[in-house]
Amino acid sequence: MSSPTSSPHRWRENIEALTMAIAVALLFKYFVLEISKIPSGSMQPTLMGNPETGVFDRTIVDKLSFHFRDPERWEIVVFKHPLEHSRIMVKRLVGMPNEELKIERGDLWTRALGTEAWTILRRPPAVQREAWRSLETRERKGAAWSVVRGGKEWRVSGHEVHVRGEGAVRYLAGAGPITDEYLDGYPPSLVSQIGMRDPSWGRNPVGDLRLEGELTAEAGTEAVTFEFTEGQRAYEFRLPGPAAAADATVELKVRDSVASSERYERGAAYRLPAGARVTFGVENLDDRLALEVDGETLVALDIESSERQEASLTLGVVGSGADAALAELEVFRDIYYLTPPKRSSWSVEIPAGSYVMLGDNTQDSADSRLWEAKSYEIRSGDGAPRTVRGNYRGGNENPSEGLLASGRRGLRFRDQWGEVHWFSEAEGKPLTFQGNAPLVTRDLVVGRALAVFWPIKPFQGLWRVGWLR
Repeated sequence: MSSPTSSPHRWRENIEALTMAIAVALLFKYFVLEISKIPSGSMQPTLMGNPETGVFDRTIVDKLSFHFRDPERWEIVVFKHPLEHSRIMVKRLVGMPNEELKIERGDLWTRALGTEAWTILRRPPAVQREAWRSLETRERKGAAWSVVRGGKEWRVSGHEVHVRGEGAVRYLAGAGPITDEYLDGYPPSLVSQIGMRDPSWGRNPVGDLRLEGELTAEAGTEAVTFEFTEGQRAYEFRLPGPAAAADATVELKVRDSVASSERYERGAAYRLPAGARVTFGVENLDDRLALEVDGETLVALDIESSERQEASLTLGVVGSGADAALAELEVFRDIYYLTPPKRSSWSVEIPAGSYVMLGDNTQDSADSRLWEAKSYEIRSGDGAPRTVRGNYRGGNENPSEGLLASGRRGLRFRDQWGEVHWFSEAEGKPLTFQGNAPLVTRDLVVGRALAVFWPIKPFQGLWRVGWLR
């Protein structure tokens, strides 16, 4: 029996195998998954792309799912810029086909086309958890919590409050209303490396707040209260303590000093267990008030939108024999969506087959609110006039002035397909159908950002790893 010998065609087989591997890799990249580097800060801190810190997230882009279904609201979508197709964008999908979308007082609103009733948009819980921005960075400027009512036995240390007897503490007392400061929510290890931005940013009062923490109440505590203010309104949550009546229920009181009205809402029957630690979360979010303990919502109430957003937060304890400890206290604010400059609101009608995309970092995001189209009718020689459309960028960027081949002054304009046009003033006439162009059509959608897997910098306490919501 003869021994096996090497194939005389092994080189051809290797080349065929390599060619097939390359073809499979290209097909996989084109149709299934792709690695993308985030170049800018429009989605910070959800996705980081920051040259000052050198942090540029790498994301996995799912290009397969949208071959079988349409994008859904709140997904982070990768798409081609509608006015500059060679430019790949990453934003959050907020506006859906066949609706009208509005930004007003920092919130998103929607209504069906042809109707009059606006409804505030609320994110799913998983998405909202990613949207909350911790206010930890501003706490470095002073004490986070200050005693505003209570005896000497009320002690505050960082994010902990130790209570004996009745009293109250206020968050960032004397600092004025909570506003949309630029650095809210950024990883603490990066804050000192990020330079100042536009000084006009961070001046908008934010009413949508959340307080989280851990609470241990001893036997003499009658109640723990949380009070949010929003303009002329006050929202007080009363959480019964171990010393409350056996049939006590969670209560919510809404006071409006302008309307001179009060409204009460009773929630679940509940008393804090004596000496046991519980986790809590209390929030005013998108015109809904809610209090939860150990993950269970005990009271919730939808309210009318407030025209004023100035907010504060006070935490109180009731009972002469009160004895309680609060730990891991952390305050968050919601995203405050900015309108275009000098406008109090912004709205757009979205036809079938189109979407509206916004960055999570609306202070530093060129998105649907700000995209502007520019169109020219160009005549060259004896040819028929051509209409070209592209992404208008100010500062002599597009269009830009320059010299033509003839030596005369002219304009350089890059259209949405990437073609560059040079023409004199006599050859090009700007057209009137230009301005805000907020729509992304379905054919421009590439995929969805699925996860972040890099960078990892343990010595900086930076772990940019996880699924995206």
